[in-house]
Amino acid sequence: MSKYCEKCGKEIPQNSKNDSCEKCQNKKNGTIRKIGEGILGGLGLIITVGLIVIGKGNFGGPKD
Repeated sequence: MSKYCEKCGKEIPQNSKNDSCEKCQNKKNGTIRKIGEGILGGLGLIITVGLIVIGKGNFGGPKD
């Protein structure tokens, strides 16, 4: 008996461990990767802005 992809209905090999075809797996992994990159980019921006604000407070003030 053949196995079929849960999402698109394409036939997949019997010995496949996953219940979806390669195309659907790649689409899912691409979405997860984009979300991860967005989160890391946002965290990097927040850390960078935080370091700039802290640095200006310590090093940018007038000298006595």
